[in-house]
Amino acid sequence: MDSATIQKELYDALARIPLAQSGGLPDLIEGAAVGLALFDSNLALVNCNRHYASLFDYQPDDIQPGTPLADLVRVKLERRGASAEDIEKRLGLIARDLKPGRAHTFKFVTSSGRELRITRNCQENGTLVETVCKLHDGDPTLNFDAGAERFLETARERMTHALEGMADGFALYDADDRLVIYNRKYVDLNPHIADLIAPGKSFVEMLREGVDRSGFDMGRMSREEFFAWRVKQHNEPDAPYDVQLADGRWIRVHEKRTDDGGVVSIRSDISELKQREFEILRVTQELRKKNIQFDTALNYMVQGLCMFDDEQTLRVRNKRYLDMYGFDPEIVKPGIKLREIMEYSVSIGNYTDEDAARAIAERPDHAKLRQRATLKQHLRDGRVIAVMHEPMPNGGSIATYQDITDLEQHEQSLRKYTRELEISNREFQDFAHVASHDLQEPLRKIEAFGDRLLQKHGDDLAEEAQLYLERMRSAASRMRALISDLLNISRVTTKAQPFKQTDLNEVAAGVISDLQIRIEETEADVLIGKLPTIDADAMQMRQLFQNLIGNALKFSKPDCKPIVHLDGEIVAAENPETGGDLCRLTVSDNGIGFDNKYKEQIFTIFQRLHGRNEFEGTGIGLATCRKIVERHAGSIDANGRPDEGTTFIVTLPVTHNLTASEGTTEWRIR
Repeated sequence: MDSATIQKELYDALARIPLAQSGGLPDLIEGAAVGLALFDSNLALVNCNRHYASLFDYQPDDIQPGTPLADLVRVKLERRGASAEDIEKRLGLIARDLKPGRAHTFKFVTSSGRELRITRNCQENGTLVETVCKLHDGDPTLNFDAGAERFLETARERMTHALEGMADGFALYDADDRLVIYNRKYVDLNPHIADLIAPGKSFVEMLREGVDRSGFDMGRMSREEFFAWRVKQHNEPDAPYDVQLADGRWIRVHEKRTDDGGVVSIRSDISELKQREFEILRVTQELRKKNIQFDTALNYMVQGLCMFDDEQTLRVRNKRYLDMYGFDPEIVKPGIKLREIMEYSVSIGNYTDEDAARAIAERPDHAKLRQRATLKQHLRDGRVIAVMHEPMPNGGSIATYQDITDLEQHEQSLRKYTRELEISNREFQDFAHVASHDLQEPLRKIEAFGDRLLQKHGDDLAEEAQLYLERMRSAASRMRALISDLLNISRVTTKAQPFKQTDLNEVAAGVISDLQIRIEETEADVLIGKLPTIDADAMQMRQLFQNLIGNALKFSKPDCKPIVHLDGEIVAAENPETGGDLCRLTVSDNGIGFDNKYKEQIFTIFQRLHGRNEFEGTGIGLATCRKIVERHAGSIDANGRPDEGTTFIVTLPVTHNLTASEGTTEWRIR
């Protein structure tokens, strides 16, 4: 069998594809090199190609979809001049020759004298495929042995099923670069030229049309550049290459030359693979961007930073760390050991000889530590570096380095100030002791002898002498009150008691009891609201309330009944000192008030806004209140209104953290 005959048989095999599986059927029919027509199970025309109509000299009106096969046969026979009897006889033979699953081949001569070979292949479902080609002299097709024809038919069907079962597009081009055979997937992967794909079509012609129709995403290439590139890839096939279609799909093209100079082309839809590649690329770019951001942030940190693995090998370090110690970045780089860094630091003079030996010998093994730690390094140039060690779950560690030279100097100054303050406090305590004993003894004698002088010789003294004596006794009394108030303010510190749960309602009740006589004398109304329970020194809270309420009674207006309010509430707000809620206490009155520009003055020791002749007192009471409030980590403020009254606002923490805070281990290398 010659190659032309085999090629025709291949076309016949393609024509036998069942209708239900023929998604690209119109293209396949039109692309066939033989006349091809498809009929449904009622033998009505479904479709045919132009070559089929041309071979039978059909007119457009003769061959419309839905035309019965019998009508087409009648037209052919009538034009050839057959009699009505002969026509009916031939029509009767059609039903006889059409057997499901069988093919029937016969010769037919048209009215123009053209000899045709007609093959009618009846499918199992009753549909009919009719192929027609010109019959040449010596054509042995009509004389095939029945067994050979069945063998060839089976081979054609197997080849067709294999091609159509492929997940990839397949096409075979001959040595002239014309399409020989292809499958439906090949058409699907070339949607922009689906109407052009047909046996005999030139690859270059189809590619040119596809480019002109903008069927590809050509990126930055021009149409001519893209066309030339594709032609070169096709003519000189080497490695697979990828092409993106205009609809967004990505196609991988594998092409290879055949022995006779043709080209086998396999096309695979790799859109999902490309999407994964793009996603990996996107994630990679994001990671690269984040790494750049991380490196930037790392190198702009105020602190030096290093990360070591469980073998104490440096993995990460920033620029600040290198600058802090004057390290060469080519020496102190990832891969160097911690001990090598220490030895290098010693070699460039960061320590004195003594400190260097101690630094290397006593350097803690951070990789084996399982707790946070702080190491202070004192360098030769006087700087102090704080090294904060943070263990990691994998056994490695992160260390941050901060220059705390200024902080150390400040702490030294603070320690010096603290020592001086302690000395001052001791001196004040000594003064309080002297005031409570040594100073009061002369006062008692002055008062005692003054009283005796007045009792025994008062009547004998001149009026002026009696006035002097009264002033002496009054001054002694004021001195006693002053000493007493000084002792009270000193005892805020020296006689302080630990904080404990204190019900302020009970404290206020005790104060009212102590002031009962003064309240009755002034006919005052003292109104106590509901007060909270807080952590406090109960005795000092009593002293605070007594001073504030006593002040309200003392600085009352002579023509107005004193009214004093003591109220309290819990304020749900964060306290920077204790981290808990606050208690707000207010003591308000309707007394003489004051101008707010003097509010700081009233809390200063010995400061008074009124003369001793107007109101008694030493000017220490409110200073004592402030000292009590500050000892409780609180604050006190006042809001005065001349001739209208005064409101004192005291803010105290509700709770105090009395347990020792969790500290960190500290090593000191000096």
